[in-house]
Amino acid sequence: MGLKIKWSDDRVRGTTTALLLICRDRLCRGETDDLIAASLADYRNDPAGYKENKAAWPDVNDMAPFKNPQHTAYYKNLVSAVEGLLRKFVEGKRQFNSLTELDNYLVFTLQNVR
Repeated sequence: MGLKIKWSDDRVRGTTTALLLICRDRLCRGETDDLIAASLADYRNDPAGYKENKAAWPDVNDMAPFKNPQHTAYYKNLVSAVEGLLRKFVEGKRQFNSLTELDNYLVFTLQNVR
């Protein structure tokens, strides 16, 4: 039987937090192509590096780093969408069979956020 990643698992919250922080960093640098998938790939390629640097990053809801108002609006919508997904995970007791499945679900559901 495969490993189940439940809605209450710290890896779900950790992945979504990392996604938001890395997305914000990429947006501030002007990197907007394939933002969700690229950010998750960055996180999966170096989770230890992310965890080391996370303490120095501003809070997930901090909009101060943005200079472009379009990026600010997009990021606010992304934060709202992620919070909505997390609520759905809890309400539906959503489980994933692997981290890859979790990542694919996040990419699929968040790629159309505007």
